Formats: sequence, structure tokens, C-alpha cells
Amino acid sequence: MNSEVIEKQENAKSSRPWVKYLVTAGIGALAIFLVLLSRGIFSAEMTEADRIRHLSDSFFLVGLLIACFGGLLFVSGEGAFDGLGFAFRSLTWLFTFKKKHESYAEYKERKHGGKRKSFLFLIVVGLFYVAIGGIFNVMFLSKFT
Repeated sequence: MNSEVIEKQENAKSSRPWVKYLVTAGIGALAIFLVLLSRGIFSAEMTEADRIRHLSDSFFLVGLLIACFGGLLFVSGEGAFDGLGFAFRSLTWLFTFKKKHESYAEYKERKHGGKRKSFLFLIVVGLFYVAIGGIFNVMFLSKFT
């Protein structure tokens, strides 16, 4: 019975991968709105050039942050920072005087033994926002320079 519930939950997760994209896009849109609000884009005295420039900046900034965060999580999941984690753990082992000390191979197996997670949705949504920021930048450059 318990395995049936777990199987249904896994099937539900695999049948709706677009939810992660929508949630990430919604959080990005909220961040863009907050950046635009802090820059005063909704004030009456702002020119069209300033509005397009602020739109370009905010989309590019938020998109770059999301994509870089996704890339950092991907690289971390692949084991790029395992050496640092193992070194820190070994240092704490040195000061706590534990009897058993695991090897680097055991540490890597423990860290990455299970199923790896995909962070592609962060990179895709981030690059989508960067592309929108690029479009606003092209509009600004073609119209106002």
C-alpha cells in the first residue's frame, strides 16, 4: 500500500514538469515588478527612454540572477564543490576526535548516491528573461541612440 502511494506521487511529479517553470517564472515576474517599482517606473515624469531602459535592466538583472543560480546548483549537484565540503568535514573531524573517518570516495557516494535533481528549469526561465531584457535593450538602442 505504501509503495502504491509513493508511485502515484512520482507519477504526478513526472506528469507536471511545467509547474516548476511556472512557479519560477512567477517569482521572477514578482522580482521584476519590485525592481521596476523601486525605480519609480510608474511615475508620470519618467520619459519613454527611461521606461524602456529600466525594463531592459530589470529583465536582464533578474534573468541573469535566476540563470546563474540554476547554473550554480547544477555545478554543485555534479560535485564541483565536493572537495571543499570534504575538507571542511575533515577539519571538523580533526577537532572532534571521532573514531571513524570516512574516505573521500565514501563521502562522494553518500552525497551523490541517490537520484540527481535537474535545475534546467531555472536556467531556461532565467535565459528567457535575459532574452526579453535583450529585446528591450535593442529597442532602446535603436530608438534613442
